[in-house]
Amino acid sequence: MDHSATSPAPAEQAQTALRRLRREAGAGGYDSPAELYRTLGLLSLLADDLSELLPDLSGQLEEALLAGRVRHLSDDAQAACDAVASAAHSVSVARFTALLVGQEIQKAQAAIRDLAAA
Repeated sequence: MDHSATSPAPAEQAQTALRRLRREAGAGGYDSPAELYRTLGLLSLLADDLSELLPDLSGQLEEALLAGRVRHLSDDAQAACDAVASAAHSVSVARFTALLVGQEIQKAQAAIRDLAAA
């Protein structure tokens, strides 16, 4: 995968899209509850996708450590293992949090399902 300066990485594209969405929402970007309902649905899917991506990233880091492709700057093998373990733990917590975020967004979406513009 080539992610040169002219082609932002997918995570950068997602960040840009979320920032644009935040600006539009802050500027009164929703004319109807239906638009908000749809946006909430898509954000719920995004949270679910994030919760599925995180374990893959953690696994890649662990595999890289085991294959010798990652080392600690101090060249201390234990420090490298500790760093990867700490990252894996934090990613695990983030995954659980993303699952909860997705569920709560789904609840918000369900709550506004029967609203209509006045």
